[in-house]
Amino acid sequence: MIARCWVVYLLLHLTCKVSLQNSANKFIRVVGDSVTLPCIYENQHPSTDVLWRFNVSKKVLNIINGNSITEKQDEMFKNRTESFPSEYAKGNYSIELKDLKLTHAGNYTCFLQKSNEEKKIQLFVKEKPEKPTEKPEKPIQNQRNSCMETESLKIMTFLIALLSLFHV
Repeated sequence: MIARCWVVYLLLHLTCKVSLQNSANKFIRVVGDSVTLPCIYENQHPSTDVLWRFNVSKKVLNIINGNSITEKQDEMFKNRTESFPSEYAKGNYSIELKDLKLTHAGNYTCFLQKSNEEKKIQLFVKEKPEKPTEKPEKPIQNQRNSCMETESLKIMTFLIALLSLFHV
C-alpha cells in the first residue's frame, strides 16, 4: 500500500513539473505592451553567436561577436527590439520586444550557433480591452499553478480509481 502511495505521489509531482516547464516559455501580452523574451544559456563560449527568429524564418535579431546586428531584420521588428550586451558574458541573450502588435504573436527561437542549442518561446498578443475590467487579469505566473488544481486532481482521481481495481 505504501508503494502505491509513493507511485501516486511521484506521478502527480512529475506531471505538474512537466506542465510548469511547458508554461514557462509562454507569454501573454496586450497590443502596445513590451515583453522580454528569455534566452539564457549556461556554459556557453564567450564569443557565442545567437540568432533570434520568428516563426522559423523571419529575422528578429542576430548577436554576432557580442554585437547586436539588425541588418536584414524583418520589417515588423524594425525599431522594436532591444538586447542587453552587458549580459552576454553571463549567457543572457534575452531580447525585449516593444510596442507589440497582433502580428507579433507566434513562435520565437533563440538559436546558439556554436552548440546547436535552441530555446523556444511562444508569444500570444491580445487586443487591448476598450474599457478597464473590474477585476484585473491574473498574471501568467499565477496561471502556472493551475496545473496543481486541475490536472493533478484529474490524474489523482484516475489513479485512485485504477489502484482500487487492483486492491485485493
